[in-house]
Amino acid sequence: MSDDIVHPTLDDPLLIGAAEGLGGSTGSHQRDARGWWTPLRVILVVLGGSLIVGYLQKLPCRDVGLWKDQFAFSHVCYTDVVASWSAYGLDKGQVPLFDFFVPYPPLTAAVMEVAAVLARAFPSDASASTYFDITVVLLVVFAVVTVVTTALLASRRRPWDALMVALSPVLILQAFTNWDLVALALLGLAMVAWSRSAPAWAGVWLGLATATKFWPLLMLLVLVMLCWRAGRLRDWLVIAGTTVAAWAAVSVPVMLRSPDGFLEFWRVNISRGPDWDSLWLALGDAIGWDGRGEVTNIRVGVVLLVLTLAVAVLVLKAPRRPRLPQVMFVLLALFLVFGKVFSPQDALWLTPLAVLARPRWRTFLVWQSAEVVLTINRMLLLGGLENFDKGLPRGWWYVTVGIRDITLLVLVGFVVREMLRPRADVVRAGGEDDPAGGVLDGAPDRERREAGRHRESVLT
Repeated sequence: MSDDIVHPTLDDPLLIGAAEGLGGSTGSHQRDARGWWTPLRVILVVLGGSLIVGYLQKLPCRDVGLWKDQFAFSHVCYTDVVASWSAYGLDKGQVPLFDFFVPYPPLTAAVMEVAAVLARAFPSDASASTYFDITVVLLVVFAVVTVVTTALLASRRRPWDALMVALSPVLILQAFTNWDLVALALLGLAMVAWSRSAPAWAGVWLGLATATKFWPLLMLLVLVMLCWRAGRLRDWLVIAGTTVAAWAAVSVPVMLRSPDGFLEFWRVNISRGPDWDSLWLALGDAIGWDGRGEVTNIRVGVVLLVLTLAVAVLVLKAPRRPRLPQVMFVLLALFLVFGKVFSPQDALWLTPLAVLARPRWRTFLVWQSAEVVLTINRMLLLGGLENFDKGLPRGWWYVTVGIRDITLLVLVGFVVREMLRPRADVVRAGGEDDPAGGVLDGAPDRERREAGRHRESVLT
């Protein structure tokens, strides 16, 4: 296995062509990463530029006083952060989940409260703008953690893959829309701990991530598939146990003190109908289904169960055990496309996993571009709900959703193809197995070990 760092301009077909138009690919003398400008430091500088652009993009909405006549939608700068300042009573000192119920798990509510307390420490300027700026500073820290963990999870030969996250159009557009970067960073730490063969610590970070957003729990579902094939269920039991313990340490005190506040997240997500970005909304409009109620939850649940079983079969039957990020990306993407809710900012969840699953720029940028178009069109759609002579017609909106879903599913298809044809996987092309796999990295499958034991018993 070569230890040479793979430069994108020498490896990725899209960037090779772009580099030739800009004077040629990176020279071989730049392969040495021992200088001060290491790949990670360059990537972090690029990330800083992306986050500055992201802040400037949200800047028009920083002043909540301008939020009139659909301003936030017409300027495509809407952010839940600014909206939450008065909507959740943070300006009046109310504590999320205790004084005011919010549709978020405990750690997300805690981040909101920390930013609100710091904002109220400036009595002369305790405003939504101050609260937004403080939240941005906190989210920048989590963005740095997300990019650093992505670099650590990539192959040792491919640290530049994290540049795809740092330059991600979705990151630029959605970094400060919600608090998703908190869960992303914690999940990244969990995956790094797992990759270092520390399942107990991985569970601690995963439990905290699950107390921030619920979707990181899919990592346990993916790991049980992979650990079953590798015969490493003991390691899975360790991460599962510490995940539950860490989640309970954060959640149970909130549950006991404010059960209704704690359950608000679950009530909202169970009772809500399909969101604007869901295929189920378009299907309901087309055939006349009522989107709300238990029937929709059952339909969605059955579809997601079937998809989970299909992914499990793929993991067990693939010629070589798939890499952890590949399975996580495929399963999460399917859950979002065929679930009730796939908001534009949810694409952030997929971005680092997409990079780790298939570090190729072309398909990545096509999907990301579709997400940007969807975000803009969603703002036009919502802005036209009160101004019927403006905005995007619903039919064109469904076309936008379809295009986004198709581009994402095409990317999923490429990842599945590489799971079935491991030789096409650029990460494994360098001789590595699963850089993020931890105890799974290089581990033989259960069947091979059992066959080996059988041969030994026959010979003896």
